[in-house]
Amino acid sequence: MPDIENPTLLVVCDSHKCRFMNAGGRLIMEKETVESKEEKFSDSQGRLQAPAAMGKGGMVSGVGDLNPAEKNRLRNFANMVSKRLTKIISEQGIKEVYISAPPKFLSILREHIPSATRKIIAAVEGIFIKEPALKLLIRFKPELKDAANSLRDQENYSARKHLPKG
Repeated sequence: MPDIENPTLLVVCDSHKCRFMNAGGRLIMEKETVESKEEKFSDSQGRLQAPAAMGKGGMVSGVGDLNPAEKNRLRNFANMVSKRLTKIISEQGIKEVYISAPPKFLSILREHIPSATRKIIAAVEGIFIKEPALKLLIRFKPELKDAANSLRDQENYSARKHLPKG
């Protein structure tokens, strides 16, 4: 199994938390976790009061639209993640970035990432924040799946930090 040749950054987010992991050579190291500062908002949409012309009761579902406070929180969090991402890329000479996030947050995050950084980013929609680092790497780089499956037979294997030896 070849090493990961380029310094690579795995970024896994949900709408409240973001994990940054370095992957290069044969190691995966959790670098840091960034959390949204305002957790008092939930991901669930409420119900909106409709105008009286809508008929009796005037209630409609608010699914699909985020309330303004939640939109602001997501924008602020995306801005914070983007700044941290840009700093890590410049400090460590990262050549490849893989980002996973829910669709709504990923679209907001893309707006905040500078165009120069967007060129080295591959994105996957989904919520994988709780997956171990090796599973995340396989999700982003499927060609490593066979080598990762052979890890069970190797001595001194740590699922959290090591890539398979080639």
